[in-house]
Amino acid sequence: MFDKRIDAPAHTSPQSLNCPIVNKTWLAPHIVRLRFESELLSPLFQPGQFVNIKVSEQYIPLLRRPFSVHRVDPKGLWFEILVQVIGQGTARLAQYEVGDSISILGPLGNRFSIPRGCSEAILLAGGLGIAPLLFLAQMLHQRNISTKLFYGNKSHSNICCLEDFAELEIPYLLATDDGSRGFKGTVIDLFSQQRHQIQSPAPVIYACGPNPMFRQLQPLAARLGWTCQVSLETMMACGFGACLGCVVDSNDPLNPYKYVCKDGPVFNINEIDFSE
Repeated sequence: MFDKRIDAPAHTSPQSLNCPIVNKTWLAPHIVRLRFESELLSPLFQPGQFVNIKVSEQYIPLLRRPFSVHRVDPKGLWFEILVQVIGQGTARLAQYEVGDSISILGPLGNRFSIPRGCSEAILLAGGLGIAPLLFLAQMLHQRNISTKLFYGNKSHSNICCLEDFAELEIPYLLATDDGSRGFKGTVIDLFSQQRHQIQSPAPVIYACGPNPMFRQLQPLAARLGWTCQVSLETMMACGFGACLGCVVDSNDPLNPYKYVCKDGPVFNINEIDFSE
């Protein structure tokens, strides 16, 4: 099933459904994983895509919230998202329990691509950027592509999902800002220090995290000459380019703006201007 997903067209018409929560697990003090049952939506998702969730039936919060598809059941019965409680919307979503149903719109956005002949992949996760990379890791594992994870976070208390990557036999190295676990510094500093371990002359880098991480990664990827795909994190109210709320600067003078929801969230790192 996963191979069919990555070879399928990037865009599928989004569906709006009420999906029941069938599992809820707190992975860290402010990070919860929600599993939704949907035999209709789950087979449609591809790694890198996202859903927009109506977190409340009330007017406040009014707007839907975007969440990366975190993991999908190989049999297509369920899918998961990671929620970090950082505001009113995510706090409301985290209050739902198993058995509650929530309005979900998806799949939205484009996907990561795996070039033919790819023999080695590098996953770079910053903070909750770990969320879409687990779904991608499932696909890479299915294709027997050698994969390494570099994962950075503020502190050891925010690190999660390591056992899920271990189940896929993906080795990982950790970095924390405060040095409480692994390398002390950013995940890009760690990757830069350890990149000599990469065996392939032309691996593919897949990254998700905050823009300062990409600002550091962009010149490094250029020096190495390695393909680098990044998934951007930003607010996306509508999810399909109508509200214009997720505009980012591009490096194309003929098309100076990109919409994260419609053109992304996955881009070649060279497409985006991360200078600000």
